[in-house]
Amino acid sequence: MEFEDKPFQHIRSVDDAVYRAKKAVRRLQPQDITAIIIAVGVLPLGFLFQVTYVLSFFHEFLSDDWLLRVVPLTYVGINVLLNLYKVVSVGPNGKTSDLPSVQKPGFRYCHSCNVNSPPRAYHCPVCETCIMRRDHHCSFGATCVGHFNQRYFVAAVVNLMFVAIIFAYYSFSLIFVAIPNMRTVDYWFMFLPHLALVLRYVTLYQFLILITFAFCGAVIIFDGYLIAAQVFCIYRGQTRMEYLLDVHAYNCGLWENLRQTLGRRWPLIFISPFISSPLDSDGISFKTHEMENIEKSTKTM
Repeated sequence: MEFEDKPFQHIRSVDDAVYRAKKAVRRLQPQDITAIIIAVGVLPLGFLFQVTYVLSFFHEFLSDDWLLRVVPLTYVGINVLLNLYKVVSVGPNGKTSDLPSVQKPGFRYCHSCNVNSPPRAYHCPVCETCIMRRDHHCSFGATCVGHFNQRYFVAAVVNLMFVAIIFAYYSFSLIFVAIPNMRTVDYWFMFLPHLALVLRYVTLYQFLILITFAFCGAVIIFDGYLIAAQVFCIYRGQTRMEYLLDVHAYNCGLWENLRQTLGRRWPLIFISPFISSPLDSDGISFKTHEMENIEKSTKTM
């Protein structure tokens, strides 16, 4: 009898996976679709353009100098995509699919999904579920950033910043190759390339080079905002939701905040998403500021 049940169990698991996939596709918002196209389409194509065309102006294609720069940049670029994949595959709730049915101290009842929501968990109207230590909904992965996948999000945006700054430097240098007689008063071309093209100050080719630099600049500005938001909240021991709600109970100091958010081996998360960095919390109970003070006072006794 047990042998007969196994095929049916396998079929049910496949059906469940298909159902979850269809549900995820149905709930995709227009901004999610746009962001996903940028993350897995536009950014990789921009990367290929930079390493094959822009860098070849300064280092001969496939030369030792070119490889010396492209190989580490490729590693970091792949790291961005792998971390984004882990943001989605691990998810904010990790392997915890169901929240406890028992009402515990500090829990709140969520009327949207009819479950008891633990401390620091908040309902996401897009994901249609309660998210453990919810930070925000990430459109680039069409999922929330929360307790179990925040380390991957942080690593992704930091790695992306490194690549974007390097490419911005080379794109900026290429402008002066494409426009050799460019004067200081012409620097506005970089910020208004469309106007410079319409007024015929630049050719179509020069316009495309200016757009390349502008694209790098846009990535740096947006990614810089994401990094700044993460640094700000981690420093204060908050998620973005807790910042909006003015919750300060979980600020245990910078180093402990980093451990609670990114794991015990947080300095290594930027190297690879496959390096383990265990979290102290299970996503349901968390160390508070008062608990940290008690631990410190106990150690000094």
